[in-house]
Amino acid sequence: MDLLKRYMDEIGQDLVVDDFNLKEVQMRLPARKHFWVARLMDAKVEKNKLLAKKKQLKKELTKKVIADSPVKISLSTAEQHAERHESVIKITNDISERTVIVEYLEKVEKVLSAMSFDLKNIVEINKLEML
Repeated sequence: MDLLKRYMDEIGQDLVVDDFNLKEVQMRLPARKHFWVARLMDAKVEKNKLLAKKKQLKKELTKKVIADSPVKISLSTAEQHAERHESVIKITNDISERTVIVEYLEKVEKVLSAMSFDLKNIVEINKLEML
């Protein structure tokens, strides 16, 4: 979850808005949206790679379990045994972590989309305060 923590820290910095950096944040917002959408797509691609890797590994381990078994076992029993293998468990955990990251980045995308309206409201409040 180090990656998620790093993303949280980075997005936290992107969301800091005050009177001094308002224009800079407004000007930089489209680039930051693109940056975070790219991170989201990278996370989705990585998750899909892990899913494919898990499927292939599970298939190989299932074949190995069937071949190494001294008695005939069913395919479902061999798959269950393969699912408990250390390497499959590790990939499953990695997939779970990627899933959380994807969910987080999808929410970040929504926050950044709403930020345009927030910045507009801040500008309007500043105008009213000047009157």
